Amino acid sequence: MTKRVLSALLSAVIMTLLFAACTTDKKEEKKDDSSHTLYFKDSSKSKKAAATFFNSKSGKKKTVKMKKVSSDKSSYIFTCKGDTAAYNMAYVTLGKKQTKNFAFNKCVSGWYQNKDKLIPFIYGEKTDYTPTSKEVSFPFKESNRLVHIWTPDDYDAESKEKYSTIYILDGQAMEFSGREDQITEDSMYVSQQVEAMTAETGEKAIIVGIENVFRRDFELVPDIGVSKDEEMFGDKIEPELNNLGLEFADFVVKDLVPYVQKNYNVYTDARHTAITGYSLGGLCSFYIAQENPQIFGTNGGLSPSFWEYDDATWNKYLSKKKFDKNSPFLYFYTGPKKHDVEPHVSNMYNRLIKLGYPKDKLAFHYDEKGAHDTISWRGVFSEFLTGMVFQRIEPLQK
Repeated sequence: MTKRVLSALLSAVIMTLLFAACTTDKKEEKKDDSSHTLYFKDSSKSKKAAATFFNSKSGKKKTVKMKKVSSDKSSYIFTCKGDTAAYNMAYVTLGKKQTKNFAFNKCVSGWYQNKDKLIPFIYGEKTDYTPTSKEVSFPFKESNRLVHIWTPDDYDAESKEKYSTIYILDGQAMEFSGREDQITEDSMYVSQQVEAMTAETGEKAIIVGIENVFRRDFELVPDIGVSKDEEMFGDKIEPELNNLGLEFADFVVKDLVPYVQKNYNVYTDARHTAITGYSLGGLCSFYIAQENPQIFGTNGGLSPSFWEYDDATWNKYLSKKKFDKNSPFLYFYTGPKKHDVEPHVSNMYNRLIKLGYPKDKLAFHYDEKGAHDTISWRGVFSEFLTGMVFQRIEPLQK
């Protein structure tokens, strides 16, 4: 009888331990699901580095010491882990110096502090900072529209696995092309960030950058009412500029998208097709996505110029839309009033919620240190990619 009791007790203890171990493993697995490794390459070869992760919405912060993992003649590489469910941004402290803020998410591999420039970095791979894109010219308004189409080095036109497509307005700034008139501050380093996205998530994509250099202050402004520029210039506006925004939007939807989908191995559904832009490009990309939700499933507005139209015009235009589960996922970014386009972006975010836009399809990032410049947009571009891949940006949507 005693042996039976002892045996039963022993079995119970073993089962309890096994259950506890399984439970612990599940908890750790769940916790590790949002854990992500950040790499940081430092050209100043600092002896110590610490990463501060923070949530731009809640202000929550956590500082983690970084470990030096490798070095070469030009730099040291440090690493640490952070929680992408809790934090969406980070900066690194090197001695007494602090870097600019940069995005931290599942689409980020790392960042490279090259002297005073902070640029994307893919650990374990050679990063090409002057990539080659195919240039295609399209007729537009009795002239030509130049489009840059980038595909990854391992692009396979015959593979069963297709590629997502990212359309970028002001595409002339998507890369550092090495042109004499371009400096690195002008570049978004988009292909490097897309390559990091692929390395980290497996999501493959091509980039279609549309140059906007004709009259971007008109071709990137949709005709939904009287814009601020029309109020300012009135009768001085040249007749050929009337409706230019609508003509440009038609070009993107009716000419460019069909060309890309015919000539490249890409998905043709909205879930794998995104459009983005900054400033006026952010405004225009928002309009194009709202007009064509069956084509574009994700839209990224980097400091979008929503100020072009007043509240009454926006309310009239958007109140006619039907928002539902098929509406595009929207990502908005802006800095403060003195340096960027607030409060127009937060006003748009709140307006959309009031009009019934699905809240799980809205992500708004306000950066109190942000500015209306390429450096700021470069720093958060991977956050837009996160929205495209996962249709959610956890720290901004809790």
